[in-house]
Amino acid sequence: EQAIARYIREHNATSSPFVWTKPADHILAKLARLPAPSE
Repeated sequence: EQAIARYIREHNATSSPFVWTKPADHILAKLARLPAPSE
Protein backbone atom coordinates (compact mmCIF):
# COMPACT_ATOMS: atom_id res chain seq x y z
CA GLU A 1 0.00 0.00 0.00
CA GLN A 2 2.83 2.39 0.79
CA ALA A 3 4.46 1.72 -2.59
CA ILE A 4 1.20 2.40 -4.39
CA ALA A 5 0.60 5.61 -2.44
CA ARG A 6 4.17 6.75 -3.18
CA TYR A 7 3.74 6.01 -6.89
CA ILE A 8 0.50 8.01 -7.00
CA ARG A 9 2.08 10.97 -5.19
CA GLU A 10 5.10 11.00 -7.50
CA HIS A 11 3.01 10.56 -10.63
CA ASN A 12 0.57 13.31 -9.65
CA ALA A 13 3.43 15.71 -8.93
CA THR A 14 4.39 15.73 -12.62
CA SER A 15 1.06 14.94 -14.25
CA SER A 16 -0.45 16.86 -17.12
CA PRO A 17 -3.87 16.77 -18.77
CA PHE A 18 -4.46 14.23 -21.51
CA VAL A 19 -4.44 15.83 -24.96
CA TRP A 20 -6.43 14.16 -27.73
CA THR A 21 -4.38 13.79 -30.91
CA LYS A 22 -7.32 13.11 -33.24
CA PRO A 23 -10.72 14.72 -33.60
CA ALA A 24 -13.59 12.95 -31.87
CA ASP A 25 -15.30 12.10 -35.17
CA HIS A 26 -12.24 10.07 -36.29
CA ILE A 27 -12.18 8.13 -33.02
CA LEU A 28 -15.93 7.46 -33.07
CA ALA A 29 -15.78 6.35 -36.72
CA LYS A 30 -13.07 3.83 -35.85
CA LEU A 31 -15.10 2.52 -32.92
CA ALA A 32 -18.13 2.10 -35.19
CA ARG A 33 -16.06 -0.19 -37.46
CA LEU A 34 -15.19 -2.61 -34.63
CA PRO A 35 -17.04 -5.92 -34.61
CA ALA A 36 -19.75 -6.39 -32.01
CA PRO A 37 -18.54 -8.27 -28.90
CA SER A 38 -19.59 -11.90 -28.65
CA GLU A 39 -21.57 -13.05 -25.65
